[in-house]
Amino acid sequence: MSDANEQAQQPQQSVDVITLRKSQAGMRFIAQMHIYNMANSARLRTFITDSYQENLLAQTSADDRLDALLAQAADIGKVKVKQVLAANEYHVAVIMEAEKQPGYFYTEVKVEEDYPHKIIHYMFQPMQPVNTSQSEADQ
Repeated sequence: MSDANEQAQQPQQSVDVITLRKSQAGMRFIAQMHIYNMANSARLRTFITDSYQENLLAQTSADDRLDALLAQAADIGKVKVKQVLAANEYHVAVIMEAEKQPGYFYTEVKVEEDYPHKIIHYMFQPMQPVNTSQSEADQ
């Protein structure tokens, strides 16, 4: 990427980080992605255990969630914020880029309104590429 492109990208990333830091959901999102990118499985397990609501952990255990995140990291590598789509105090939706895989990923985090604002919903999924070719019906 050229220096001009990097400089143009930097202000958007800063705005997105500021937006995320203003909400409880954004702070949980930042913390999880930071630990994920560090590839520290012990810290990530502790974060999941401490930060996910008990009902969510009853559906999918902390160990299963950790295994899924570690498999994801092995497959796509580190991730970074491309754009914040929506953010309020208790819900963020973010487009992510991955180190090892082209394309983008839709990520969503929702937290409880009551302190300590535990995570009640986490989703990370690949986005479908936009098909720019004409459909057969148009031809």
